[in-house]
Formats: sequence, C-alpha cells, structure tokens
Amino acid sequence: MYTSLTVKYLKISSYLKLCVGAGFSLGLLVGLFQLVVLLLMRAVDHTSTAAAMNIPDSLLALAGTILAYTFGALNFSLISYFPFMFLLKRKNGIAIEGIFDSRAERVK
Repeated sequence: MYTSLTVKYLKISSYLKLCVGAGFSLGLLVGLFQLVVLLLMRAVDHTSTAAAMNIPDSLLALAGTILAYTFGALNFSLISYFPFMFLLKRKNGIAIEGIFDSRAERVK
C-alpha cells in the first residue's frame, strides 16, 4: 500500500543519497546500453577497428560510464541543494508517494 507524505525539509545527506543513487542508476543503464552496442559492433566488425573494442575495454567503458554519471550526480546535488530547499520552502513542501518504513528511527 502506498503512503503519501509531504516533504518540507531534507537534510543534505538525504538529498545527496537520493541524487547519487539516481545518477548511479542512470549511469548503469547508459553503460549497459553502451556495452551491448560495443559488443554488437565487435560481433559484426571482425576487423580491428578502434570502435570494435575488446571485452576488457568494454567493461572498463561500463565502469567509467557508471563512475562519470555517479560523480556528475554528486556535483549536481551539491549545486542544486539550496535552490531545491528554496523551492520546498516556497511551495510549502512537495507531496511524494511510496512505501515507507514506519519503524525507522525518528530524527529529533
């Protein structure tokens, strides 16, 4: 069952976790897509062109893509935290829906 909450304030650490998690997820999706494309290029083009990379290079490209998106999201979150908090204050919070753990430790 989904619960609706209104977020009126977020600690910067929570905002960082949210943004970095989203950046990692996006980097993983983009990296896996690139990996499939590189492996397909390798399967189709049996010559040794620069575009048809070998498998270790393709896996390094995957790891590099994930790291780049993760660090990009970290930088984005550091830059956008204060404007986001201004928006929360101005709009009197935002409503989110999801499944929340009510047994979590409450912050005082």
